[in-house]
Amino acid sequence: MLREGRLRKGMDRRVAEYTSSLEEDRRIFRQVVKINIAHTIMLHRKGIISREDASKVLSPLLELLETPPSRLKLAPELEDIHMVVEDYVTRKAGRVGGKIHIAKSRNDQVAAALRLQAIEELTAVEMELLALARALAARARETAEVVVPGYTHLQVGEPTTFGHYLLAYAQAFLRDCRRIAGACERLDSSPMGACSLAGTSFGVDRKMVAGLLGFSRVDANTMDAVSSRDTLLEAMAALSIAMVNISRLSEDMIIWSSLEFGFVDLPEEFCSTSSIMPQKKNPVAFETARAKAGEVIGLLSGALSMVKALPQSYNLDLQELTPLLWRSSDETRQAAEMVRMIVSGLRVNPERMMRSVEAGFATAVDLANWLVRSHGLDFRQAHAVAGRVVYNAIRDGKGLKDIGPDDVAAAAAEVMGRRVEIPAWTLREILDPLKAVSSRKVEGGPSPAEIRRQVKMVEREISGLLNENRRRAKRISLAEKKLLRIARGICG
Repeated sequence: MLREGRLRKGMDRRVAEYTSSLEEDRRIFRQVVKINIAHTIMLHRKGIISREDASKVLSPLLELLETPPSRLKLAPELEDIHMVVEDYVTRKAGRVGGKIHIAKSRNDQVAAALRLQAIEELTAVEMELLALARALAARARETAEVVVPGYTHLQVGEPTTFGHYLLAYAQAFLRDCRRIAGACERLDSSPMGACSLAGTSFGVDRKMVAGLLGFSRVDANTMDAVSSRDTLLEAMAALSIAMVNISRLSEDMIIWSSLEFGFVDLPEEFCSTSSIMPQKKNPVAFETARAKAGEVIGLLSGALSMVKALPQSYNLDLQELTPLLWRSSDETRQAAEMVRMIVSGLRVNPERMMRSVEAGFATAVDLANWLVRSHGLDFRQAHAVAGRVVYNAIRDGKGLKDIGPDDVAAAAAEVMGRRVEIPAWTLREILDPLKAVSSRKVEGGPSPAEIRRQVKMVEREISGLLNENRRRAKRISLAEKKLLRIARGICG
């Protein structure tokens, strides 16, 4: 279709297959058809084509909209989905079908299609991430009083609660959702009317087309409209960060479900066994999610590398970025769904968690804090005394519960040259992990009451983001219904 003027020879079939994006374009097929419908309506309303011609063009487009992408017959010589649509319309409507491309280029059309589809894909990913955050919040409420070691450097640090730990990830996923929502906001701008790069001398109405497609505004610069892909890169970056958070949670659960930790027991339906070792219960779903995070990061790196040295404005290199975006979206959505289901079904082992808290002397910092408050020590002195208490206990084969007032007094004498006195009952309370956690009432901290407050806060934020997500989806859905109603009205 495109080679009859400037080019005399047909494209070598091998070249056509090599440069074709047809298979990847199935994903944007529906968006391309909608864009052609909106553009044709605008051409008619602006008096550029007659109602009769508009009807002849719109009828096959409406037919195409009912065609599943999987049933499309894709000939490599047509290069891409844009020419497949135009070829279909021309075969149905005759030469009038050629008017479909007045004041329009594949450049602005593909940019618009990618943005519409990306918004749809990202909206679905955000829904899964919100569901994951909600599952984490629900489990956090259940485990607000389950004490677990808080780690730094993968060494036992301070006691916290499993609910506190889960809410840390809920907050991370909420930030992911806000990043995705922000990416959708910047994608919500129509490039239609930019044509190849410099607009058109036809009297088109860019805002009309934008409204018919559900965009909130039009791009301010026609060259930027067709050549920029930074909004897609931003979306891929947001997806990559979400996958990093999913990977970190997966890593924790892989470690915590091991025999050495035994903090959690994963649902069997998300695990596998060994082909030779019959006792094995392997956390394969989490392992796959962890690996997929590396893949999504690699896809972002590949996309950035494709764009980094492109001259202004459109280059076919940009076509190779598109499948990377779809794969990133698919992997993130599936990983979020998988992790949500596992989190909802995993069983917690509070006894094993508490044993690790005690074995790691996790309340040593509480002893140091008490020395500061009760004996006026500066924190470095108190830190040294508490550290010596732990050192001596390990040397003598004592556990956290075995430490007595004499141990504290002896450690103080070794460090400072003088003893400090502490009642036995006071020491027991200071070193008790649950009491230590309950004393951490600071905003954002792990006390059970504070966890319950944080859960409510997270649930409120989830509701707000869900409402925003639904409004975005509804706006596009209503725009499509209006678009089809107008098109059918023209066809009479």
